[in-house]
Amino acid sequence: DLRDGDRVLNLTAADFASVNPNTGGAPIFRTRRDAEITTRIYKQFPVLVDHRVDPPRKVWPVKYLTMFHMTNDSHLFKRREELEKTGWYPVAGNRWKKGEAEAVPLYVGRMIHQYDHRSSHVTVNEENLHNAALSGDVSIADKQDPAFYPVPQYWVDEKNIPEVHRRPWALAFRDIARATDVRTMIAAFVPSVSAGNKLPYLFPTEVVARHGADFLALLLANLNSMALDFITRQKVHSTSMNWFIVEQLPVIPVGGYRKSFGKRSISEVVVDAVLRLTYTAWDMQPLARDLGYEGDPFTWDEEDRRHRIARLDAVFFHLYGIDRNDAAYILDTFPIVREQDIREFGHYRTKEMVLAYMNAVEAGDLDSVLNV
Repeated sequence: DLRDGDRVLNLTAADFASVNPNTGGAPIFRTRRDAEITTRIYKQFPVLVDHRVDPPRKVWPVKYLTMFHMTNDSHLFKRREELEKTGWYPVAGNRWKKGEAEAVPLYVGRMIHQYDHRSSHVTVNEENLHNAALSGDVSIADKQDPAFYPVPQYWVDEKNIPEVHRRPWALAFRDIARATDVRTMIAAFVPSVSAGNKLPYLFPTEVVARHGADFLALLLANLNSMALDFITRQKVHSTSMNWFIVEQLPVIPVGGYRKSFGKRSISEVVVDAVLRLTYTAWDMQPLARDLGYEGDPFTWDEEDRRHRIARLDAVFFHLYGIDRNDAAYILDTFPIVREQDIREFGHYRTKEMVLAYMNAVEAGDLDSVLNV
């Protein structure tokens, strides 16, 4: 390794302090180029929550929250058969009612993916003593039905959710994460604040609660970008996306979205994309309304989603000041994305699309659908 120049790194004390400002931990990089890109970004952009000052400086005023502990709170969880036996009945929105009482689905990490709160059912195999709850497949046809909802393992009586936290939608991210997975940071809006502890929430503070939808849509897009995921992969070395890791991720500050391309600001472009990627089912209608949209859900369209997500990735490479050469390198550090593309298309289409949309973004065009 010492004879491999790409594996020998020179990091200063300032590099340690910038990459892990709250904990001071040693960063772990695979290559010199990984270190150069990561440290450069940290020198230019603030972390989500900086604890080096008192009180901590929050670039995005959010608070971290977990709702239900899967072991300690298990007495609150009800399976479908338990609800049926005790007089509950199913109603719209994947919920159950019993008179005035209402039970909401308990979301867990495996049920979501990026911009997708309907990624997977929860199936139960009682013979699996290690982990009885498994992911159940959801088809594209299922997702094209705006009245389709994934089946959770449990529902929770809404009265058990603290009133201060009750809301019709929330921003959640998966705690179980690995740097070797297809993606490491996986976040989505979900239609309820009922979730297990491995699906934490980021709630807006009271300061921004009145316009929290636009605010959180921008943060969601940032979290799901490949640019930030590349950084995240340098920080996650186990199987948990701990809060101390998320706090120390470099994020685009609010002012970074004010730049305009033609008649629209980056903020407007990003929020519109998040709306169309997320509002694919009726249970997300409250979010759509909070984002200023009163229409029906958008039809799930795989090709359209690929283009919108590629454009968002290009926008965030632009916002982070990452050029095409470094973007191409970063995209090559997602081997599972590449392998999936090659199996489906015969080439690394995601990389080609993102790089093409980077050209469009640099030209000020955030509207054209590219022929890639």
